[in-house]
Amino acid sequence: MTLGQDYACALARAFGIAAGAVLMGVAVRAAIASCPRRLARLLWLVHIVPFLTPVLLVGYAWSRYASSLIHYPAWNQALYTLLVWLRLTPVATLILHFAPSAMSPEATWCHKLLGKRMGGCVDGWMNVGERQSSNHPFLQSSPLLFWLHSSGRAFAVAFVVVFLLAFGEFEMASLLCIPSWTVTLFDAQAGGLALGESLRMAAPGLLIGVALLGLGLWLLFTAPTRGIRPAPARSAMGRAARSLVGLYLLAALAVATLLPAWLVLEGAARGLGLLPETLALAKEVMASVVFGLAAAACAYWLSVIGCRLSGCRCAIAAALCIPGLLGALVLALLILALFQLPGLRAAYDTPIPLVVALTLLLLPFALVLRMLVSALRPGEASHAARLLTASSESKLARGGRRVLWHLEGQGKLAVAFLLFCWGYFDLTASAILAPSQMAPVIYRLYNFMHYGQTAALSTMVLVCFAVPFLLCGLFFASFRVLRG
Repeated sequence: MTLGQDYACALARAFGIAAGAVLMGVAVRAAIASCPRRLARLLWLVHIVPFLTPVLLVGYAWSRYASSLIHYPAWNQALYTLLVWLRLTPVATLILHFAPSAMSPEATWCHKLLGKRMGGCVDGWMNVGERQSSNHPFLQSSPLLFWLHSSGRAFAVAFVVVFLLAFGEFEMASLLCIPSWTVTLFDAQAGGLALGESLRMAAPGLLIGVALLGLGLWLLFTAPTRGIRPAPARSAMGRAARSLVGLYLLAALAVATLLPAWLVLEGAARGLGLLPETLALAKEVMASVVFGLAAAACAYWLSVIGCRLSGCRCAIAAALCIPGLLGALVLALLILALFQLPGLRAAYDTPIPLVVALTLLLLPFALVLRMLVSALRPGEASHAARLLTASSESKLARGGRRVLWHLEGQGKLAVAFLLFCWGYFDLTASAILAPSQMAPVIYRLYNFMHYGQTAALSTMVLVCFAVPFLLCGLFFASFRVLRG
């Protein structure tokens, strides 16, 4: 396939994935809203886990089946599309659930009355102030524009974000041998293609990403938003609809998380005797840990500042998210070109370019997660806990700090841990921007995966993927000991 055909295929596939993710996100959101609170929390966890599963783990596990479908490209495409859809649907659900609406349901109903102009009382009201009110450009906008600015804005933003993530996906496409512009571009860059030619090949993807991001920002900032978030519909769902959503949640968890984990564990069990050989990757693991920690710290710090901004400064914070939403491949090439300019060339073969790229990639997720933690924080309880920490009695102050940790600290630590994991597991930016003396372990594993699945490789994958969780457990244990 030519590069133009790769772009066309990726566009069509991303459009279908985004549309399907939004539709399923609506159903999952309604089903979770109709459940009791404890069950709803469990369903949210089941729903989000496939997105949190490292994409390289999913691609490695399913590459065994993709190789058997090499002579059936349509079925291989279907498998890849299904896996990406299962992984990205939680993103659409979260956006639909937490995105604010520009208008209340009452305002939307009034606009419908104005558009229809039916009923004597409505006509009478319109005759009094028709010249002033009905000539407002927002009221005279088309039904589609009004829908995009009101109840449809969350749907449109969810579609745009999922489309961009699906359109720029690389890791799973490469391991499953799926023709895509990202795979073609990455292979050309890794093969020694001149940077200028790589940027020319990436130009259509960059233009598509910028255009869609412009649409998303237009929807977010051209309508007056007052923090209105319509409550999810709590009307009881039909038994068939609820069964369909339950079947989807179980299938997504099994296909995108449990089965890949089982396949890797099964292979690693056969290669336990080769466990000492994984020590050869200790240097690469340490490099990934350093990059992940540095990028997570920078992204978290910027997200804290961004969540405190308002007005025009909030638009600046949103603008900082644009590079990260362009995709890791395009962003890595742009930063590679930036650090080859005369003033920045001295920092080219240092950790700085990769840390900058990972920070920009993590920043959109950091902002969303921080706002999510803030929205779920019980304000009155947190304020009471802060008052306790200021007490002159050490016992009360210690109790206040413990309560504040449970209310806020754990959520903030979970955000930092997720950011670290995403930085640690990044492949695309790490492969392009990592300095020659600090090769990340994920890139080494990715190169090994092209030679097929072996017991030794499965053991390496298991050990390297367990490192972030071991570090998190070590941190919690140390924290408990120090706290006494």
